[in-house]
Amino acid sequence: MPIYILGLLQRFGPQHGYQIKKIIAEQLSDFTQIKLPTIYYHLEKLENDGLLSANREKPGNRPEKTVYSISNKGIEAFSDMLHALLEFDYRPALPSDGVFYFSDYLEPLEIIEHLEIYIEKLEKIITSIQRHKNETLHFVPDEVKTMVQIIFRHHEFHYRAELDWAVETLNSLNK
Repeated sequence: MPIYILGLLQRFGPQHGYQIKKIIAEQLSDFTQIKLPTIYYHLEKLENDGLLSANREKPGNRPEKTVYSISNKGIEAFSDMLHALLEFDYRPALPSDGVFYFSDYLEPLEIIEHLEIYIEKLEKIITSIQRHKNETLHFVPDEVKTMVQIIFRHHEFHYRAELDWAVETLNSLNK
């Protein structure tokens, strides 16, 4: 979460919490595991760590807003975090494997029913990613289109692989 907040503030300049939540929801939700309600917790922590500065503003009769800016220390931390990601570590968490490991404690039909629901969910996610990719590509600058396509394809490939596995598993259980 901190890398995205720091990166967004570096890219878009000072923002208040709601603006940050909106950017994350619109641009990052397909490929990050960010829980939007925790944003303010992270903003406060980043501020306490000296990675952000916060200015309280009261525009007219409107409620007070806190506008966050990335500090020099935050710029350095963002760069360090981004470079650490270049290690391209891949260790997926697959908690649903526990269902199959302990399947002797479940009814086979229960597993099949939940797999069918899961398959529908994966199909909807893939459709949503494709739709969001098409919408996004219309407004991103040309110089980042390739990178945006890479991100969307990366996630689409993973969801398609999971869908293929789920369909194969369902077929295997239905035999």
